[in-house]
Amino acid sequence: MNRFMFGFSAILLSAMLWPSLPPVSYIPYLVVGALILYRKIPVCAGGLFAMAWLTGFCLGLSRQDLPVLQQPIQVRGEIISLVSRNSDWLSLDISVIKPNLILGPNAKLRLTWKDPPEVDVGQVWQFTLMPKSIASVLNQGGYNEQKQLISQHIVGKGRVIEAQLLAFSPSLRNELISTLTPELVSLPQGDILLALLLGDKQLISKVRWQALRQTGTGHLVAISGLHLSVIAAWIYTCLLFGLSRLVPHQSRRNITLALVAAGIGAVFYAYLAGFGISTQRALVMILLLMLLSLLKRFSTAWERLLFALFIVLLLDPLACLSAGFWLSFCALGIILYTLEIQPREFTPASTRRARLRTGMMQFWAIQWRLSLGLGLLQAALFGGVSVHSLWMNILAVPWFSFVVIPLAMAGFVCWWLGTALGLSHFGLSSLGVLRLSDWSLSPYAQLLDISQQLPAHWLALSDSLLALGFCALVGGVLWHYVPKYKHYIAWLSLLSLLFMPTLLFCMTLWFPVQTHRWTMHLLDVGQGLAVVIEKNGKGFIYDTGAAFGDDFSYAERVILPFLKAKGIQEIDYIVISHSDNDHAGGASVLIEAYPKAWVITDVAGFSGQDCRPRQIQWQGLSFNLLSPPQVLAGNNGSCVVRIDDGLQSLLLTGDIEKQTEAALLSRELSVSRELSVSGDLSVNGDLSDLNELQSDVLVAPHHGSKTSSTEAFIDAVAPKLVLFPAGFANRYGFPKSTVVERYQRREIRSLTTGSEGQISVIFQQSELEVKTYRGDLAPFWYNSLFRFGDLINPE
Repeated sequence: MNRFMFGFSAILLSAMLWPSLPPVSYIPYLVVGALILYRKIPVCAGGLFAMAWLTGFCLGLSRQDLPVLQQPIQVRGEIISLVSRNSDWLSLDISVIKPNLILGPNAKLRLTWKDPPEVDVGQVWQFTLMPKSIASVLNQGGYNEQKQLISQHIVGKGRVIEAQLLAFSPSLRNELISTLTPELVSLPQGDILLALLLGDKQLISKVRWQALRQTGTGHLVAISGLHLSVIAAWIYTCLLFGLSRLVPHQSRRNITLALVAAGIGAVFYAYLAGFGISTQRALVMILLLMLLSLLKRFSTAWERLLFALFIVLLLDPLACLSAGFWLSFCALGIILYTLEIQPREFTPASTRRARLRTGMMQFWAIQWRLSLGLGLLQAALFGGVSVHSLWMNILAVPWFSFVVIPLAMAGFVCWWLGTALGLSHFGLSSLGVLRLSDWSLSPYAQLLDISQQLPAHWLALSDSLLALGFCALVGGVLWHYVPKYKHYIAWLSLLSLLFMPTLLFCMTLWFPVQTHRWTMHLLDVGQGLAVVIEKNGKGFIYDTGAAFGDDFSYAERVILPFLKAKGIQEIDYIVISHSDNDHAGGASVLIEAYPKAWVITDVAGFSGQDCRPRQIQWQGLSFNLLSPPQVLAGNNGSCVVRIDDGLQSLLLTGDIEKQTEAALLSRELSVSRELSVSGDLSVNGDLSDLNELQSDVLVAPHHGSKTSSTEAFIDAVAPKLVLFPAGFANRYGFPKSTVVERYQRREIRSLTTGSEGQISVIFQQSELEVKTYRGDLAPFWYNSLFRFGDLINPE
């Protein structure tokens, strides 16, 4: 059975690295075939079942009978979560109700609703909505919303046009959340209390989340193994103590009753938490431990962990796409490994001091290993590490275990009983013990407050540093376990190669290497434009993407994380082509992040250089500002920049239209004629002789609109590659099919950010190398382009 569960879990976890490219997508099948040849039949059977189960699960999840075309549809669904509220817009998740679907995974939709009525979790509505794909912007270092939505079984999005309330039957958990939330708002730490009691994090502000992440203590407010273990242990200990004093018995009756009660308490607490992934894992392990204790059967902690992994993946094979899954299971694996290798220096006759000393040593060993292992995993998932997580967890974990969690649950029980008995009608407050638990959270809240003032509170790591850290960690672990004998010298020499990247990186810090290679990154910012030019670790930014409301900016969500992931610490120039929001919305965010950068723009309100034609030298590249000759309003006032390294070139055009294209052509023609008359150039006035516009790569004007990309302009530029910065299924229909056909007739390769995600073009000598996010940088099945109603098929 263990081998079967191992094969099942191994193949499902390999789905995280399952490429969508056909030549490679059969690797799991080849693995299973190899296992058959080696007669590992149980492992092979588990792997085959895993592949069949994952495929069937995804097919059942996507069985919506909904059209791919953009037309209004009607859906009946139950509101399961109120995600966020921005101005007069509400974002919510609904569970689709399919009367003919008896068994199978329940699909969900994420909807946006403008000026909604009073809505609550548990309401059933008949929605008329405009469907939308779950495809999201995809860039290196950025948040992969598409992957997260799939892990939550959200197969589509939509904008509510109208809705009709059909029924309202809230669950017990939803009723408790609705009743308790208004009362906890008045408490200083009510947001953390609500998360601890009911797993609801709606009160936690963005600033508080940032502090939780910076301190590495976010796991304390996400109900997991720590919380369930504390509750089960307190229930078991208190009940066994009471039964032993009141009704002592020689048999195991009292132990059995205490175990059953602790198990019921753990299940109920997991229900209050919403049965999250970390909660599921902890609950399975706790219940399995209790069951084996009742049956007097022995199992190792690793077997229970494997069983929990099997159950979680069996219930939801897409759980492995969420960050919480990996953090939860990796944390428990590190804890079990530490307890296994940590020496126990006491015997049953040891003194309390010896037991306490050994316990403290184990606690220290667990914490530093968790900080190292989960720090690297957190950096891979979130792009940074918390430098102060070790000492803060050493202080916070015992305090939560012995004080905060017991007080919080005792306060919740008292509040629930007080509310049920109607004590508030007699002038008695039901928040008495909850106020005490709120007070117990005050020291922790002060830690969160001072975390912003601590030096290096959050260390952003680039992808290259993450790779170096991973190689060094693997090398160190293997070096520790490989015997240091003479006949192992070959293996030790091979392991030493894992440390070579770190050595080479340190050498480049002392002796920087200048290269002729440079890269243009066209970022996926929806219906907008953002370009980063990278060379020798420095950056040049052209446009910033859009910003919406007070708390959303593509500069903050996409550009800054991308720069950190690529290790670009210095930005020398920021060009804002014109004032449209989709080009200049994030300018203030970038200028604040890089105050030393030179700003080039004609947009009012930004101090810096203007866009008048001239040439700028940067990192060995020539930046030629071609237009406009004077300040112009609107699209035709966009800054046009041509970048040239002497061998290859790139043309950035902003939103220029036919008039500016014609002006650029006319200017080039007049210059050429002047040179021809003076004898410096022999031309006949033919556009093919123009050199200032000709470029190998063109970022299409105005996102591929019909107002741009005239035949003459395309012929003058004569690009080998044209890139369209346009969002997937955008409302403008960019790029227009007629415009794309103009480039295709000239055999010019074209790519669109909405379909490809981030597009990176590497200029090296006389060669062009093009990489796209979905096709090259992260070609995993969950990054495929899912349209509304498309099957989420891992094959």
